Amino acid sequence: MSNHFSAANLKFPGDDARLDLTDLYVFRAPDDRDKTVLIIDANPFWSGMSTFPPFLMTSGFHPDAVYRINIDNDGDAEADRAFSFVFSELEGGRQTGTGYYATDSRARQAEPSGDTLIGGTPVGFDANATPVQAGDCRLFIGVRSDPFFGDPEGYAHGFHFTGQDAFANKNVLSIALEVPNDMLFGAGPAIGV
Repeated sequence: MSNHFSAANLKFPGDDARLDLTDLYVFRAPDDRDKTVLIIDANPFWSGMSTFPPFLMTSGFHPDAVYRINIDNDGDAEADRAFSFVFSELEGGRQTGTGYYATDSRARQAEPSGDTLIGGTPVGFDANATPVQAGDCRLFIGVRSDPFFGDPEGYAHGFHFTGQDAFANKNVLSIALEVPNDMLFGAGPAIGV
C-alpha cells in the first residue's frame, strides 16, 4: 500500500518517489456520458527538485510495483473491479506498461489478475505521447504537467504566501483511463474509488 509524501511521516513510501501516489481523479467523460475517466498520478518529483537527493528523483514507474485503481460498486468497501498496471525496467529511456482489468474476487488479489487491457504499451516520456485504444477503453500512460500548486515559502512563514508555485514546470507520471460505465458500476449508480 502506498501513501503520499504529504502524509504524517513526510517521506516517500519505500523511500522511492516512484511509489508516491499524488492524485486520483474520477469524472464523467466530457464527450460521452456512457464513459468515465479515471486518473492516478505518481512521482511528483519526476522532473527533479534540487532540494532532494538524486536517488529520490528516479524516472519512470517502479518495475516491482503494482499501480492499481480499485472500484467498490456495492458499498462494502472491498474492490469489485480493479485496474492494475505493471511496468518493465526503464532501459535506454524507454519503459512499457501492461494493464489488467479484474472483477469480483480477482479484483481483491494483490497481484495483477483478470483480463489484459493492453500489453507492452510504451510509456510516453515526451510531449508527443498520445492515448492508445485498448479494446473499449482509451489509455494514456506517461508524463504530464503536475496539477498541484504549492507555496512552501508561504507555509513556512506563517501563511504569508508569495504566490510562487514550487510545482511550476514539474511533471508527474499519469495513468489515465477512459472506460465504459458498465466496467465500473454494479446494481446502483454509486461507486467508491
